[in-house]
Amino acid sequence: MSTPPPPMPPPPRGSTPLTDPGPTSGGPARSKPNLLWLWVAIGAVVVLLAGLAVLTVGGDDGDDEVTVGTIDDDSGASDDTAGTDDDAEPTEPTEPTEPTEPTEPTEPTGSAPDTTASTGTGQFAETWPVTVSSTLVDLPSSGPDPAVGQPAPTLSGYSFDGTPITVDPSTGPVMLVFLAHWCPHCNREVPELNAWRDSGEVPADLQVIAVTTAVTPGQAHYPPSTWIYDEMGWTWPVLADSPTSDAALAFGVSGFPFSAIIGTDGTVLGRISGELGQEGIAEFVASALG
Repeated sequence: MSTPPPPMPPPPRGSTPLTDPGPTSGGPARSKPNLLWLWVAIGAVVVLLAGLAVLTVGGDDGDDEVTVGTIDDDSGASDDTAGTDDDAEPTEPTEPTEPTEPTEPTEPTGSAPDTTASTGTGQFAETWPVTVSSTLVDLPSSGPDPAVGQPAPTLSGYSFDGTPITVDPSTGPVMLVFLAHWCPHCNREVPELNAWRDSGEVPADLQVIAVTTAVTPGQAHYPPSTWIYDEMGWTWPVLADSPTSDAALAFGVSGFPFSAIIGTDGTVLGRISGELGQEGIAEFVASALG
């Protein structure tokens, strides 16, 4: 039987023992492997952070791409026009124009055609300008007519279709019959004048001319051109008076119907107003012509 070795003296106070205390000990002999793994972990973190930085920079560069011609705003609207100058001065708004006043309706007057024309000009009107040389006094309601023996006004104008008409008594006496389409007496007298015409009692050299006057749109039997030809069956020439009835005023018309007879010497032979009937017309003409 052997004798065990004597025990070792304790290490100096404050020193680390030089021998490995055993596998179960957590002494300083295992510290070197732990530090190595720590550095490996730190290196991996650094590499990871560097990679993230590179990816971030690359992503920012991709975001710098701009689509030319499209500008997005918060509302989602876009401007499809490329190259628009945002700093351009705004265009001044156009001042609104005043509404044109509507044109007032006028009575048909028909511009006078060339007075040298001998046929219709293609224009048609219910009233035309007339030319008169003088004015007679109005026919008195009773007593002698002061205009008898006086020079009659010269009269020229146009028919409804623009054909020139001149009252010329030098080729034969002229009977002017002033008629208004709305006048009830005229509407009764025209058939009497037609009957006198058809009777064969009209002197051969007598020129009968109707003057449609006092034309009033909206009144009975308007327009006068339709009234006198289509409704009344008039066949003698018709002179259309002016809108202001200048021909009627020149001959002193005091009422409708109104007739005036001019002799071949250009003087007034007689004037009369009112309904006469066929017999009265014949008597007036015979008396004036003597």
